[in-house]
Formats: sequence, C-alpha cells, structure tokens
Amino acid sequence: MVNKTTKARKRPLSSTAKAITRAQPSVSSKVTQGTISTYHTLIKRRAQLERRLASAEAAELDAIQRALDSKASQLGQSSARGGDSSKVLVEWLHGAGYGRGSEASIGKGKGKAGDMEQSCDRLRMLEIGAVSPSNYANCSTWIENHPIDVHSQHPHIFEQDFFERPIPTLEAEQFDVISCSLVLNFVDDPQERGRMLSLIHRHLKHSNGSLLFLVLPLACVTNSRYLTVSSLRDLMNAVGFDLVNERCRERGKEADH
Repeated sequence: MVNKTTKARKRPLSSTAKAITRAQPSVSSKVTQGTISTYHTLIKRRAQLERRLASAEAAELDAIQRALDSKASQLGQSSARGGDSSKVLVEWLHGAGYGRGSEASIGKGKGKAGDMEQSCDRLRMLEIGAVSPSNYANCSTWIENHPIDVHSQHPHIFEQDFFERPIPTLEAEQFDVISCSLVLNFVDDPQERGRMLSLIHRHLKHSNGSLLFLVLPLACVTNSRYLTVSSLRDLMNAVGFDLVNERCRERGKEADH
C-alpha cells in the first residue's frame, strides 16, 4: 500500500475578496438617491433650526439693547449727570439772537449764526437720539424740531437709524441745527463715529450759519488714551466744523456748538 500526502490548494486572497464582494447584495440607484435626498433634507432642516435659534437670540439681544439704550439716555439727562442738554442749546441760540421776542428776530442774530437767512421761518432742527419729544416744546414758535431715535420710546419720536437716513438732495430737506447729545459715544466703531460726523455735516444746510450741537461725556476726552479736547477740535475742523461755543462740567458732559 502506498501512502500519499497531498497539499491543499491555496486560494489567492484576491479570489476570496472577490467572492465576498459578489456575495454582498447590490444597492439600487433608487435607494441611493433616496438616502442622498434624506441627507440634504436633514441638512436644510438643521440650517433652519440654527437660523431660528440665531433669530431668537438676536431678538433677545435687541430687546436688551433697547432697554440699555433707553436707560442710558435717561440717566444721561438726569440732574446728577448735568441735566437736560437741550437747555444749553436753547441758551446758546438765545445768545446768538434766536428766539428772543417774536419770530421776526429769527435770522437777525449776530455772528456766524446770524448768517442764516430765516427772516420769518422757524429754525429747522434734527434731534438725533431724542428721549423726550417735549424738550423743545416751549420753543415751537421758532424751532421746528424733528426728533428721531434708533429705538424710539415715544410715538412722537420717529424711529430711525441715523446711518440709514437718506442724504438730503434739496435745501428744504436740510437742517439749520442738528442736536447730537450723548449719541456719538454709543457708536462702537471709531470709523463709524467719523462717518457719523461726516453724515451730520451733509445733513446741514450749506450756509455758514448751520450748527451742530454735540454733547459727549467729559470722560471721553479727559480720560481717553486716544482723544483729548484739543484733538477733538482738530477732528471737528477736519470734518468741516468751526467751534462757536464750548462748555465742560466736572462729572458731567462736554458740549460743543
């Protein structure tokens, strides 16, 4: 008897892999397309939810900003912070000859303010960041005030972002006086502050008598690494303004006219 030993024939790995591959069931193009569609639907749904969340957060932040702006403006006009700055503006306008006596006195003031040709008309004024619509109520015979605020707290104050206000194309749309009291310091970006001053200049009448009444917290120019009273004057001159009046109060505000 002859005994024989035989070796098992080895199958190449590639052959086994092919066999396994062929053993897997194929996925139809219909199922593949359905999976891709479901994936895109879920992605869109996720984006919608993220937008809704962002919108809700933005609305909440906007409400907080409204409350802070309102509170800050009210505190700014409190007696502890120097009181209502409109009284200073009226005082300075009186000193320039406006509002004394009858309306006929308008336009007969002395100095640069007297250059306004307003023989019988009221001074047209834009009040940016108005808190109360009655600040100039007692001057309604000689001041035509247009109060605006980005977050109006009163129905008689027009809600408007000054940066989005259209540039006047006619002189009748421009202003003799613009009041910007405790507004510029709330603009976060330095370039935007400069743009705001430039826009204010473009909203004023081209006559030499048009006026900007600017009020800032005194600390903005006395406790700043980048701004001083002198550099503020230079900045205003560069924009196109000449200083007429100035008043500083400790623990209060600085007003330029």
